[in-house]
Amino acid sequence: MVLSLNQGEVLQHVAGELLTEIYRRAGLNAKVEPSPPARNNNRVLNNQIDGEVARVGAYFEKNPGLIKVEPAYYFLVTTAFAKSGRTIVVNSPADLHQYRVGIIRGVAHAQTVTEGVPNLVVVNSVEQLFKMLSLDRIDIAVDAYINGMDTLKQLNLKDIKPVAKLAKRDLYNALIPSKADLAPRISKVIKSMFASGELASLTKSIEANHLDSSPNHQLQK
Repeated sequence: MVLSLNQGEVLQHVAGELLTEIYRRAGLNAKVEPSPPARNNNRVLNNQIDGEVARVGAYFEKNPGLIKVEPAYYFLVTTAFAKSGRTIVVNSPADLHQYRVGIIRGVAHAQTVTEGVPNLVVVNSVEQLFKMLSLDRIDIAVDAYINGMDTLKQLNLKDIKPVAKLAKRDLYNALIPSKADLAPRISKVIKSMFASGELASLTKSIEANHLDSSPNHQLQK
């Protein structure tokens, strides 16, 4: 099984490791290939790959031909980031409309919370997104919490912080229609690992390998 994930996003790599183990227990071998989010969408819709590692529910609404493997096995927290010295007040997605907001092209959860934002800037990578925020070319960067915190650490951007949790969204494995018969096998393993507590334990272990355990980089649950 060839699956794609969104490159440059630590959240997707955590999900990829989780799903690889889920597939192994289901008797399947997952080969995971990173590429840009928009390209992943094009590849899966054209049956060039067997599926995608992790997509939010809204993605399947926009791409109804894909198979959503249920239940969800991971999650993300859509988060607004801003520079520490700025007075940025965000209590809900509606508050984003008064700011210059940046998102990454093809990332469904960020697109959903920024729909209708008049000053929306779309970039190609998480590094570009946070560099633009650091240079004051945008007021707010919207991405998954774990991705943002990892990028701030990698780029050594100490003057940027999370200012609002906008949404928590479940993540699902996506399959092309011809692989629909595999969904029950994968679902069975996810349910079993969730019930035993193994899924939560494995998630914490993989996350810890990708982010340090200091308070500034702990995940919001």
